Amino acid sequence: MGTRENISITTLSYSVAGTRLQPSPHGGAAHQGGQERRDLDPAVLPSHRRECRLAAAARAGLRLVGVALGALALACGCAAPVSNNAKLHLAAAPEDFKALGIGKEIEVREDGRRTPKSSDYFEWWYFDGLFDDGTVFVVWFGDNWLYGSHKRALNIDLTPPGKPTRHIVRTFDDPGVFSSDHADVQIGPHSFKGDLETYAVYVDAAETGGVGCDLTLRRRVASWRPATGYIEAGDKFFAWLVAVPEGAVTGTLTADGVTRQVIGSGYHDHNWGNVSPANLFDNWWWGRGRTGGYTIIAADIHGKAAVGGTRIPLFFVGDDHQVQVNAYGSDVSAVQGGPVRHPDPMHERPIPSGVSFATGDGSRAEFKISDRLLKSANQLSEQSFFIKTAAAIMAKKPWYTRFVSPITLKLSGQSPREGEGTLEYFELK
Repeated sequence: MGTRENISITTLSYSVAGTRLQPSPHGGAAHQGGQERRDLDPAVLPSHRRECRLAAAARAGLRLVGVALGALALACGCAAPVSNNAKLHLAAAPEDFKALGIGKEIEVREDGRRTPKSSDYFEWWYFDGLFDDGTVFVVWFGDNWLYGSHKRALNIDLTPPGKPTRHIVRTFDDPGVFSSDHADVQIGPHSFKGDLETYAVYVDAAETGGVGCDLTLRRRVASWRPATGYIEAGDKFFAWLVAVPEGAVTGTLTADGVTRQVIGSGYHDHNWGNVSPANLFDNWWWGRGRTGGYTIIAADIHGKAAVGGTRIPLFFVGDDHQVQVNAYGSDVSAVQGGPVRHPDPMHERPIPSGVSFATGDGSRAEFKISDRLLKSANQLSEQSFFIKTAAAIMAKKPWYTRFVSPITLKLSGQSPREGEGTLEYFELK
């Protein structure tokens, strides 16, 4: 997820396979069968014309609403192509591992390309780094992302300390180069390569218009996925692998012609699937951070009613020696905080104050929202008038927010630790 700004994460659009706007059965040429021609009295002709204009305006208004509603379905995934009798679940049974050809131990090939070259699938490789001066740098490499775009994409978010986030999106029609035996992605002049242990992240500043990097990420916490990593509903899925829960970052960052050395902490995950996330999920929380030498990663995924309304919590804690917590589903209790005002005044509805995760042995992590926004984006802001109109009619307000988050971690038998990280709240409805 990390999407998750990807799925940032970022301004997203969602396509719905098989959704089409159909012409009205009463549209087109005038009906001729049984029609009787009558000459109108000139005295009533002006009134008749007004009525015709009103009727035409009404028909046009209905067509506008119809187009807008259809467009919103395409933009927000309101009509899901997922079978209603297939409940959203995390694939965790032995037969799931066997069917996918993977085991409990994560292999290098799992961070290579996992999907066929088809517009029915999407895939991305995500990296974020927090540098020692407080700069946050996010970049991800996507294939057919936005989903249904048939393009390769490079997305960048650069947030210097105390300054607004600079967002850059570059799209490419060429197919790019993707390896299936390890992470080796080439999109235009930009590349992402690694083997679970070490990664090289290169972004050409000349191509992006001023922002670039040449970074090395070295893993310090063991790779993780919850069970198989596949969240499924029928034959539709969204998959997640956290190749580097936390690692050391070194290298250079370029912004507006200035290249400087940076060091810090980094993260890399990998997502792929065959359905728009908006067709499976109503919303999700995703958070990560560090405290007292421990890395925490957690997510709380809320499925759409069409796939059973399932809630899937995921919770991981590890350090450079071992995994402390690896729990999901019924082994985790996820609780949202009470409603509060969103710190962005443009976001009108209240949101939970955060989310906490707990296991039966007493381990617990709490992520809170804050006024320190890394990103707050109305997902309809760049859409057409028609889509915005339909959204208002249907009370749809998709919004993506990423916060700097205070974190409290308490492991079983230990005292609480305070730390800081990133918390993402993605409202898809």
